[in-house]
Amino acid sequence: MGWLEDTITRDTIFGIPIDDILSYQTVKVVRIQDRTIGFVSLLGKLAVIMYVTFFLMFGQNGYLQYEPVAGAATGKLLGSLRGINSSKLSYCQAGNLCRFVDVDSAVAPDPEPNSIFITTFMREHEQKRLCAADANVCDRRSPFKTVATKEYYVAGVEDYHVLISQEVQATQFYHQTRDKRFTGDMLTMDGKVESYRDDGTGRKKNMKLRDFKAGSLMLMTVGEIVEAAGFDWSHVLQGEHKHIRQSGVVINCYLTYSNTWATFNPAPEIRYRAEFFPGAMQVRKTFTEPVGFGENRMLIERVGVRVVFKQDGMLGAFSWLSVMRTLVTGMLLFAILSWAIDTITTRYLPLAERYEDAKFEFTENLYNMRQADQLEKDKVLHDNPPPHKKQNATPGFASQYGSVPDTGSFRGGR
Repeated sequence: MGWLEDTITRDTIFGIPIDDILSYQTVKVVRIQDRTIGFVSLLGKLAVIMYVTFFLMFGQNGYLQYEPVAGAATGKLLGSLRGINSSKLSYCQAGNLCRFVDVDSAVAPDPEPNSIFITTFMREHEQKRLCAADANVCDRRSPFKTVATKEYYVAGVEDYHVLISQEVQATQFYHQTRDKRFTGDMLTMDGKVESYRDDGTGRKKNMKLRDFKAGSLMLMTVGEIVEAAGFDWSHVLQGEHKHIRQSGVVINCYLTYSNTWATFNPAPEIRYRAEFFPGAMQVRKTFTEPVGFGENRMLIERVGVRVVFKQDGMLGAFSWLSVMRTLVTGMLLFAILSWAIDTITTRYLPLAERYEDAKFEFTENLYNMRQADQLEKDKVLHDNPPPHKKQNATPGFASQYGSVPDTGSFRGGR
């Protein structure tokens, strides 16, 4: 343990005074009378103030806290066969069969919530039972065998309308304040449909296709939805050999909500933006439904447009904590600016040494004061040694009974 005692002492660590390691630095104001330095400092502080005030506080809503939305969105198919002439439809010509199908038959039950499946092409497989209904063993993949198949397009389905219903809420904000600004539905929200496409100049950007005012229904035809996703009906998906009317397509409808569109936020109501994109995974584009289970049955295979509704977005509410965070960011930027100017001033300018002497001042080191005090005490002791005490003889007769008379004089007297 000797090396540890030499390394760490009462006043030093590895020979460095602890008072130097744990020294406290206080602020000292030094007025450097240099117009260049002063102008740079003033310009930097003005830039920080403008950045924090106009960009962070108001541009980025630095006084708001945010909460993700929760809600529900559904689609309902509406339409009528009035005005549809199948002989004028291009896909009903050249020997292709078309049938009129009402909205109840055109919509297939989709097991996934927040989605709607709209049939555009159908196959009807007439099947006959091969295994008896009361058979104990059926050594086949299916007890039915297809004996005839009919294929046909759903006439005029592109003109059917999809009614998109939605509601949304910032649950925590609403429960805390019961403020209607943090909840919305089709009666209270304005919205628009956008699509990222060529603006006609060869550049792609978000273009507004439709506007929907609060209180109005969000109605879009099936054809408008397909077009908003960047498709036309003759488009052939990668890996497919037929166009989307016959192969099917999955389209995601992203509904994004915000209440930070006003000059002073949060805004009095929520607004939404709808965008349609091709699904990254083109699965579940078909739906198969058996009808009957006797000796004969009809197996109906549906192909169509599957629209999946996805909701996201953040709603903001005023928060003093967010205000303090933004102000602390400004204070940190001020500190960094001051440190940078001080470093340049005391190291790189022609009068850097003079500025450094004016800025930095060191107090007496407590360790040095203790060392000096100890040396002074040692010097005093060396110059004035303490008096030595005489050692007393062993106490004897004289110390116990006083002085002892000189017996020799008595002898001589005799």
